[in-house]
Amino acid sequence: MSKVVALTGAGISKASGIPTFEELGDLRQKLSRSYFENYPIKFYEILKKFKDTVRIAKPNEAHIALAKYDIPVITMNIDSLHKKAGSKDVLEIHGNLETVFCNKCNKEYDFDVIYDSIYCKNCKSILNPNVVLYGDMIPNYFTAIDIISSADILLVVGTSFYTSTSSDLVYRAKSSGIKVKIINERAEELVPKFLDEIMKNERC
Repeated sequence: MSKVVALTGAGISKASGIPTFEELGDLRQKLSRSYFENYPIKFYEILKKFKDTVRIAKPNEAHIALAKYDIPVITMNIDSLHKKAGSKDVLEIHGNLETVFCNKCNKEYDFDVIYDSIYCKNCKSILNPNVVLYGDMIPNYFTAIDIISSADILLVVGTSFYTSTSSDLVYRAKSSGIKVKIINERAEELVPKFLDEIMKNERC
């Protein structure tokens, strides 16, 4: 049976009401390590607004189809919608909005503590988001490469290839002889259709 691995970007969550990178405009430039270090209060105001959007968002049919067929997912999204949909094998290479942490105390907190204060309760240091920002290394990058290397088909969904991450991972897959299927529009309609066809053909 062919093994499918999914690589997902912001476009898969568009139908769930999560803005894509194009829709964020210059806001995405503020999701950088330098902006966080220089303007932490403004940075967290941005992140809180995004969290408020994510909190009420529900998985759409694309997320649900990937969960239904137990497809391993590598996602560049921080909205946790794959996990909400029921996917068990999810690698969030850019992190998520579930926790924040203090580097000095090595202590983790629920994300919602920043609605009260962005400072650590113990040492008063600024709390760090559990998000990979522009200018950061991606800790799980090589784990993502290993997962993709195990695939027969890489299903790429909702990525504009704005980041070098998606471009490089797709390039590595193609170079390894892995079939790549790209769905960048109407993911909520086309992802379930593609997976249904794959699974139907496997059973024949």
